[in-house]
Amino acid sequence: MSSSTASSALYSRTEDVLAHLPISNTTEYNKGDMIYGPTTRSRNIYLVLGGRVAISRITDDRGEILLELVPPDELFGESAFLDVPCGAECAVAIEKVKLMMWSISDIEDLVMKRPRLAVALLQMLVQRNAEFTRRIESLVTDSVERRLALSLLRFSERMGSPESNGCVRMMPFTHEMLSRYVGSTRESITQYMNGFRKQGYLNYSRKGILLYRDALSNWLHKGPVAASAATVSA
Repeated sequence: MSSSTASSALYSRTEDVLAHLPISNTTEYNKGDMIYGPTTRSRNIYLVLGGRVAISRITDDRGEILLELVPPDELFGESAFLDVPCGAECAVAIEKVKLMMWSISDIEDLVMKRPRLAVALLQMLVQRNAEFTRRIESLVTDSVERRLALSLLRFSERMGSPESNGCVRMMPFTHEMLSRYVGSTRESITQYMNGFRKQGYLNYSRKGILLYRDALSNWLHKGPVAASAATVSA
């Protein structure tokens, strides 16, 4: 079973968190607005109704690692459960977003009344921990170009829209944003994105990315040596 198939099977067996949460007030943020950050800790659990949110981690040397991009119908802000004055995690709207939110105290009350909500939240956290573990393993074992390919495939699964010609349309990702997610430099990302485009695995512009998932997946299955040679020859 492939990793994507296994992941889909895992999600199909889990509780739906949203089914156990009541409707709450909504708040809107403009592109670039910080929802919470190092000086303003997360105090709520948030649900994205529209737009996308970037979750990042500020490193000790003031660098920034992109942990996740949160699309509509997904939750974030679970760091609020830690109840610390402030932290290194920040959430920023990368486009205009509409959020629904619940305070931690409200979530605690709901868990007491709806035990299945506790199960659903626990499953969500375990899933995210498993995904972070896979990313850490990839950072250790995979080259930058393979990490980039895996990241693009993952984004296409989570946030892509299938097209009639077999490709998947995604939002525009700046090379700077991809570099923070992959753990590399913007220059390296530009090099490999150009190589993927020359090979026909994707096309991109300021309007978005068109990803040919099957072609890029086949490239990954060639193995690191053959795949690297194919990209370099581009």
